[in-house]
Amino acid sequence: MHEGLTATQECPFPLPRDSRRPLDLPPEYARFRRDQPVRKVTTPSGDVAWLVSRYEDVRAVLSDPRFSAEVANPGYPRYLFPVDPQPGAFVTVDPPEHTRYRRMIMSHFTKKQAEAMRPRIQELVDERVDRLLAGPRPVDLVTAFARPVPLTVVCELLGVPYRDRVAFGRWINTLVETSTTQARRDAAAGALFRYMHKLVADKERDPTDDVLGRLTGNQMRNGEIGHDEVVVTGMMLLSAGYDTTASSIALTTLALLEHPEEFARLQEDTDELIVGAVEELLRYQNVMQCGVGRVATEDTELCGQRISAGEGLIVLLSSADRDENVYEEADRLDITRAGSTPLAFGHGIHSCIAKFLSRVELQVALGTLARRIPTLKLAGRVEELKFRDTAIVYSLRELPVTW
Repeated sequence: MHEGLTATQECPFPLPRDSRRPLDLPPEYARFRRDQPVRKVTTPSGDVAWLVSRYEDVRAVLSDPRFSAEVANPGYPRYLFPVDPQPGAFVTVDPPEHTRYRRMIMSHFTKKQAEAMRPRIQELVDERVDRLLAGPRPVDLVTAFARPVPLTVVCELLGVPYRDRVAFGRWINTLVETSTTQARRDAAAGALFRYMHKLVADKERDPTDDVLGRLTGNQMRNGEIGHDEVVVTGMMLLSAGYDTTASSIALTTLALLEHPEEFARLQEDTDELIVGAVEELLRYQNVMQCGVGRVATEDTELCGQRISAGEGLIVLLSSADRDENVYEEADRLDITRAGSTPLAFGHGIHSCIAKFLSRVELQVALGTLARRIPTLKLAGRVEELKFRDTAIVYSLRELPVTW
C-alpha cells in the first residue's frame, strides 16, 4: 500500500501484521529493504524519524557513536509517549554515564555467570513442565510456563523475596500489556516503584548476596551510586531479564509448533543443535518489533541518504534479521542454519545486558519442552491467537496448547 512512496514521504509505523500469518513481518518491510532502506516514518506519538531496515545499516547505526541513545536529546524518536530520563536508566544514556552504570552490574551478566545459572534454570523449567504434565489440558503456556520461568530467574538474581513474586509479576504484566487502561498502568507503576524503593532500603540496612544487595552494599556504600539510581537500575534489569525473555519463549515455541518438522529435529536434544536453534529462532522471531531509537548528533549520510543532526532514527531489528542479502531464504525457519547472528539483543555497546542469560533460558526452556513433551501442539488455530501487536515488545497474550 506504500509501494509508491519516496524515501522522504512519511508512512505510519509500525505497519500491521496479517492476523492470518502473525509470525510474518509486514510485506512492506521487504520492499523497504529493497527500494527504500532509509525512509521516513511517523510513530504513534506523532514523531517523524528515519526507519533503517537493512541488516548492515542497522549494525552500522548501532555501532556508530554519532547516533546517540540519549533519550533526552532533542529529536530522539518517541514511540507511544515521551520517555522521562532518570538517573540509573543506563539504556537511555550514552558514555560515560552508560559505561559507569553498566560496569557496576556487568559481572552478574557475563556468559560464565549465565552458564553457572543453567542448573538452576533447568530445575525451574522441569518444575514447570511437571506441573504442565500433571494439570488439565489445554493449558495457556504463557501464564503457566513462558512468564514464570524468567520472572523467577530475574527475581532471584535481583534479590526479590519469594513471597513477593506473585505481586511483582502482576505489576510488570500490567505495565507491558497494551490493552490495559492508562490508569491501571499508572497504578501498577506506582506500586512497583514503591516496592522497589522499600526493597532497596531494606538491602541498605542488611545487604544480601544478589545484584541489588551488592549495589547497595558496595557501590552505594562507596558513594558511586545513589538510592534512586539503584531503584531505576533494578527496573531496567527487570525489563531486560523478564518481559523480552518471556515473550521470546512464547513466540519461539509457537514458531516451532507451526513448523513441526523443526520441533521434531529439536527433540534430538544435542547441545550444539539447541544453541544454533535458539539463534535461528531469535532471528526468525525478533520480539523487538518496533526496533531501537537513536538520534543523529551531527550531519551524516546513511545508505546514500543525508541525515541531519537532531533527526531521529529507528533501526528495525526485526526487518534486519529477515534481510535476504544476509540470509538465504530469510523468511524460512531452519534450526540447522549455519551462521545465524541475530540482532535480537541489539548490537554495540548498548546490546542487551541480559543476552547471555536470556539465551540460556531459551535453550533450557525449548530443549526441555521438546524432550519432555514431544507431542506438544497448538490447541486451536493460529488465526485465533491474540497478540500484543501494538506493544514495543511483540508477544502473545496467551498460547493454548495440548499434547
